[in-house]
Amino acid sequence: MRATTPAAPPPAPTRRRNGMTLQRFIAGPWPWLVPAIGMLALFRAYPMAHQAWLSLTDMRTATIGQARFVGLDNYRFIFTDASFLGSLGFTFTFTVGSVALSFLVGFSLALLLNRPLRGRSVYRTAILTSWVISSLIVGYMWQMLLNESSAGVVNGMLRNLGLPAVAWFSDPSTARISVILVDIWRSSAYIMVFMLGGLQTIPRELVEAAMIDGASAWQRLRHIVLPLLSGLITIALIFTTIATFNVYELIVSLTGGGPGRATMTVGYQMFRTAFGGGEAQGLGLLGRGAAMGMLMFVFTLAFTVLYLRVGFYRRGGRA
Repeated sequence: MRATTPAAPPPAPTRRRNGMTLQRFIAGPWPWLVPAIGMLALFRAYPMAHQAWLSLTDMRTATIGQARFVGLDNYRFIFTDASFLGSLGFTFTFTVGSVALSFLVGFSLALLLNRPLRGRSVYRTAILTSWVISSLIVGYMWQMLLNESSAGVVNGMLRNLGLPAVAWFSDPSTARISVILVDIWRSSAYIMVFMLGGLQTIPRELVEAAMIDGASAWQRLRHIVLPLLSGLITIALIFTTIATFNVYELIVSLTGGGPGRATMTVGYQMFRTAFGGGEAQGLGLLGRGAAMGMLMFVFTLAFTVLYLRVGFYRRGGRA
């Protein structure tokens, strides 16, 4: 009987050299991200960290460099301040109403302009103009159009039709509605561009096959268009919500936060508190304004996480 020789053990794996690891790192995509990460750290991370520290002090514009650490006093004051809670409530109402209606209007316009329509490029350009114009200019423009005096274009048209003029900005309830409508006029164009670009990526053959199978327009929208655009819808809603929640220029030029404090948003109150005016009584309370800014960041982050977690349309039973 012949003895068998045992098989030789496999060679031990050689340890990677540091040089090879460095070469792979250099050859990979990471070096290209270093400049972007550095810019983000310089222009985002550092200002956020400085603002967080500033919110824990009593720094004012009149005494910059003489800040005293006060801990969470600014946050305690904010959450017990009736004016801030009122502006926070209006900001949430303004954001929810404007974003929801802006999406409905923008998505409807995208569906309309995605069809073969004569002169649709002209319509697209005209609608997009409302988003290209600065928010500050939009506010002044609509302030002139909705002016309650005889110079107001809209009220002048109503009088010519025998209808009573509307107190667009002097009545608190009407002023809130006016601000929301103006923001819808502007934001719906932004959503239209998003949705129109997504609609043009949907294969035409897929829609035609559904039509041949007898699917109605609503069924095609629900089972084909919305699932394919779910990711794009989520991104559009995130960007629109962030811009609407942090709105500032539109309020400044349109209503100035009035009448009274009916249309005061958190962004506008933060500016007035930090740089003077209103509750600050001429002294810019930078620390308290920074605390308001940190709360705005937290709310914005919460909106983003909520959208990413839940999504506008679930795919495969997952968000």
